[in-house]
Amino acid sequence: MKVSKTLYFAIFFALTAIFITSCDDSTGPTDEGTIPKPPTNLMAASKSYNSVKLTWTPSVSETDSLFSSYVLTVSGINDFAPVTVPATSNWFVFKGLEEGVEYTFSFQAKNSLGELSSAKEIKWSPATQFTTDWKQLPIRIYESESSYESGLMVYNTNTFHPTTYKVENGANWTIGLYTKNDEIAIGSASKLDYNYGSTPGTAEIGNIYTGILSLEDTFESKALDQQSFSAKKIDLKQYSSNIAFVVRYHEAGSSKWTYAKVFVKYTNGSFLQGTASNRYVELQISHQLVPGIPYA
Repeated sequence: MKVSKTLYFAIFFALTAIFITSCDDSTGPTDEGTIPKPPTNLMAASKSYNSVKLTWTPSVSETDSLFSSYVLTVSGINDFAPVTVPATSNWFVFKGLEEGVEYTFSFQAKNSLGELSSAKEIKWSPATQFTTDWKQLPIRIYESESSYESGLMVYNTNTFHPTTYKVENGANWTIGLYTKNDEIAIGSASKLDYNYGSTPGTAEIGNIYTGILSLEDTFESKALDQQSFSAKKIDLKQYSSNIAFVVRYHEAGSSKWTYAKVFVKYTNGSFLQGTASNRYVELQISHQLVPGIPYA
C-alpha cells in the first residue's frame, strides 16, 4: 500500500513533536497560572503626624487555595522591613513615619509558594490632625451675627494649632463661615462678604468629600496638588451629612502651598449647632506642617 507524501510528512512531524516533548525533562518556569493578581484601587490618607492609612480592593486571587497574604513595603528617607498584611483585609495603618517626608507604599499579593504579584504603589505622607484649637477647645467658627469668631486660621505657627479670629482680624483668616442673606456657607475668606478692614490671604479649595464619618475616610489615589483648586465658598445647604474639603494656602513668607483637609460635622440634621445668634459649625483639621508637601 502506498502512502501519500502529504500523509507521510504529517506522520513524520507528529512523531518528531512527540519525541522532542518527551526528551525535554526541564521543569521550566513556575506555572504562571499560580501567580496571584495584585490588589487594585490602592489609596491613602494621613491618619496622624506619624501614620498613614491605606485602603484597597482585595485581589481577585483571594479565592484561590494557594493565596496567602499581602506584602507591604515602605520606602522614604529610610526603608522599612516588609510587613505582612492578612488576607481578607482591605485597610492597614502604617506607623513610625515622619511628617513632611514623601513615602512610597508598595503593595503585593503573595501565595503559599512564595510567589508575588506585580506591585501597586502610591506616594503619601503623614499629617497632624487637630480636633481642638489653641485653647484646647473644640474648633468652632460662628455665624455672621455672632460676637464670637467667624473665621479660622487653619494653622497658626505661633500657637501651633488652628486659631479662630473675629472679622476685624480677617487678614488672619484662611476660611470662614457666612450666614447672611439666608446663606449657610463655608469657604475661602476672600469669597465671603465681610468688611474685614484688612484683606485676607488667598486660600483655594479643591475636592469636596461626602458620605464620610471622619477625615480618615478622605482617601486619595493621587497627591493633593493634582486636584483643581480655586478660591470659593461652599453652600452647606446642598449637603445633609458630614463633608470635608481640601484647602491650600500660602503661609507668611512662603511661596509654596501648604495643604490641609477640613472636616465639617453634621449633627442632628444640621451643620449649625447651638442657639441663635451664636450658632456655630464644628471642624476637625488634618494639616501638613511642611509647605510644598501635597499630602494631608
